[in-house]
Amino acid sequence: MVTYILLALGIVSLIGFLVVRDKNGSPLATILKTLTSLFFIATAIAALGENETVSYDRIIVPALLIIMGLVLGLVGDITLDLKITYQKMIKDSDTYTFAGMACFGIGHILYIVAIAILYEFSGWAILVGVGLNAAIFAVSIFLMKMKFGKWLIPSMTYGFLLSIFMCVAGASCIIEKTVGPDLILFLIGSILFLLSDLVLSMTYFEGKDSKIMIITNHVLYYAAQFSIAIAVLYI
Repeated sequence: MVTYILLALGIVSLIGFLVVRDKNGSPLATILKTLTSLFFIATAIAALGENETVSYDRIIVPALLIIMGLVLGLVGDITLDLKITYQKMIKDSDTYTFAGMACFGIGHILYIVAIAILYEFSGWAILVGVGLNAAIFAVSIFLMKMKFGKWLIPSMTYGFLLSIFMCVAGASCIIEKTVGPDLILFLIGSILFLLSDLVLSMTYFEGKDSKIMIITNHVLYYAAQFSIAIAVLYI
């Protein structure tokens, strides 16, 4: 019950953030975004506390890895929003972008490890992830004409981790004899994460930073993180 109450509060906080957030950012938007991110961490912690599995020793390590991944998401959220809010005062905004990307990338590694511990793992998922990432960047560069510039290698590295996260979750859904809501939520979360970052790429590398793009990006992102957080209740 507490898990879903925190989820509901997170949704309310997200709505407040989306109302005040624009392409220039503001201190209030940063505060509300931080609060929303704190709610997905709190949701995962509550989910672990309310998890009724009889094999608690089996889930504690992956659950903590997931929570650590969510904490890194919070750090990444704060870092990237501070860059937007105080863009006129920050001389080296690239450092903030790289730090935020690194936080999310490490978070994806933790999610991948957690899934590998909990479920059947296939090495083929990594190869599929490589292919998926290559296809995404081929479309982005040659069809959508995105100009990544100096961010091409960091973006491809991050995209590689995100693609593997999604492919590992998808492969586990195929391999596992019984697929529960936890694994489905992990897969949904990874897909939403990918979609969110595709939208974010368009705002970063195509200049499409309209209000609707900002809302779409954040709705997809927070839906992803809350899906992953709720999954802890069912592992």
